[in-house]
Amino acid sequence: MEFCSVQNARVQRQLSWQFHCGVRKRRACLAAFYYYGRMKLDADICYRAISEKDRSFDGRFYVGVKSTRIYCRPICPARTPRRDRCEFYETAAAAEQAGFMPCLRCRPDLVPGNSSVDAKARLAERASNLLGRNRRIGIEELAARLGVTSRHLRRALQDELGVTPARLRQLSRVSEAKRLLTETALPLTRIAYASGFASLRRFNAAFRQMEGRSPSELRKSP
Repeated sequence: MEFCSVQNARVQRQLSWQFHCGVRKRRACLAAFYYYGRMKLDADICYRAISEKDRSFDGRFYVGVKSTRIYCRPICPARTPRRDRCEFYETAAAAEQAGFMPCLRCRPDLVPGNSSVDAKARLAERASNLLGRNRRIGIEELAARLGVTSRHLRRALQDELGVTPARLRQLSRVSEAKRLLTETALPLTRIAYASGFASLRRFNAAFRQMEGRSPSELRKSP
């Protein structure tokens, strides 16, 4: 599954390097979508979005399935219908006016984020927010605070962001370290501990692995 946004701009920025190529392709699709959307929804782009369960299109259009007379969100977990059975609408109201009933799985009649199909996205967002406030927290404790098992948390983050909880925590730490390196004059040791690292050695190793240069090199760069 390609990268899906989770309504959390901070996490999206942290993960953008990993999904750079996919994001560029998606931006091109969105640009074309909006261009054609001024006149008519582009059916090819819409069908590709529902085939990939692309969250970046969620709420931007709805698909009516002629064989069942049900309309869905682009991210509906149900099996993708055949192309010739799909009709696309800009709003849920337009789909209902055309005689389609709302799907009971993805609930297009509700505000996005409030149906069961959004549970993993909500969990991923809560996990990233909690890690942003406490970067030293262990994975088991993180899962316990979120009210889920560590296994369920790993599965949700992998499905939504393509990363493990440990990787997301590392991303949060390095992101905070980069902010402190560029916005403050704190020594590296204080930055390491303030970012959640247990030692300066681990800080340097993780930073170099993810950024391709040391913290000192980043601070020296113009």
